[in-house]
Amino acid sequence: MTGVRVPRRLTAALALALLAASPARADFEAGWQAYQRGDFAAALAAWRPLAAAGDARATYNLGVLYDEGKGVVRDDAKAVDLWRQAADKGFAPAQHNLANSLIAGDGVAADYREALAWMHRAADQGLARSQYTLGKMYAYGLGVARDPAQAVGWIRKAADSGDVRAQYNLGKMYRDGEGVAHDLGQSASWFRRAAERGYAQAQAALARRYAAGEGVARDPVQAMMWTVLAARQGLERADAQRRAFAAQMSPDDIAQAEKLADRWRPRP
Repeated sequence: MTGVRVPRRLTAALALALLAASPARADFEAGWQAYQRGDFAAALAAWRPLAAAGDARATYNLGVLYDEGKGVVRDDAKAVDLWRQAADKGFAPAQHNLANSLIAGDGVAADYREALAWMHRAADQGLARSQYTLGKMYAYGLGVARDPAQAVGWIRKAADSGDVRAQYNLGKMYRDGEGVAHDLGQSASWFRRAAERGYAQAQAALARRYAAGEGVARDPVQAMMWTVLAARQGLERADAQRRAFAAQMSPDDIAQAEKLADRWRPRP
C-alpha cells in the first residue's frame, strides 16, 4: 500500500445528496443553488440562519465555506468547530471531515485516536469514503494497533460501494497478500473494477498484469491500451510504462491498442 496521505474532505455536494424533507428544505436548496453557481455570499446567507437554528446539514456546509474560503475569510478552526457541531448531531459527512482535520492537524491539534472514533461513526453509517479511510488507518496503525484484517474488511466495504480508491487498494492487498490470501486473479479483478471507472493508477496496474500475465492471460495489446489511458490522464509512471511496452511491440499492435483506447469510455 502507498504511504499515508490525508484523505480529501467532503464538499458541500454530499449534503444535498443526503438531504431529507424538512420545512427548511427550500432555504437549504436555495443555498445549494447559490453555491453551485459560485454565489458564495448568497449560500452563506441561506445557510447561516439554518445553522444557527441547529440544522446539521447547513452547519456542515457552512463549515465547508470556511474550509474553502468561499464567501468568508478562510478559517480552518471555524470550519472544524462547525463540523464538530454537525458531527455531534450524527451527520456523517461532518464526522468524516472532522476526522480528517484531526488526522492532519488542520484547525485543531492532531489526534489520531479521536479521528478514529469519528471515522468509525461515519463509516458505520455507510459512508464509503469514511470506510476507505478507516481501512487505511487500520492498515497503518493510526490511532489504533495495526490490523491488516480490519483494514481489508473496511476497504472491502468501500470497494463494494464503488469507491475506486478502495477497489485499487484492495487489488494491491490481494497482490501483496496483505491482510488477505495472496490471489493474483482477485487482484486483477479489483484493479479492473477501478480501471473501468477511469482511475488512472488502477489502469496502470491492470496494464502491468496484462503485460506479465499475472491474474489474467498475457495480452500486450490490452496492456498498452490500459497504459495509454492512464498516461492520457497525466500519470507519469504510465507514460514511462507506455514507452517500455512500445519498445517490445509491433507498430500494428501499438496502433490497435491506441484505437481501443480511443474507443474506450468509463463505466458509469
